[in-house]
Amino acid sequence: MNITLLRQTWSLIETTNASELLEIGETELIQRLLSRIDAQKPLADKERVCLNDYLHSKISLIKDTAEARMVSV
Repeated sequence: MNITLLRQTWSLIETTNASELLEIGETELIQRLLSRIDAQKPLADKERVCLNDYLHSKISLIKDTAEARMVSV
């Protein structure tokens, strides 16, 4: 996975409503993020698989980041 896709992914996570990130389940959250990224720039099959695996491995960090944003508001 390239750095541009990583930056795009984290930019999307940071701009997504924190409550949305916290309220939905892991599988649905990952599917939403993948769909939104794919809408911005269509993903190749290999990129989609890589990003899916990456998001699964970072789900705790995504949720922790969202929680921190909720507290700071």
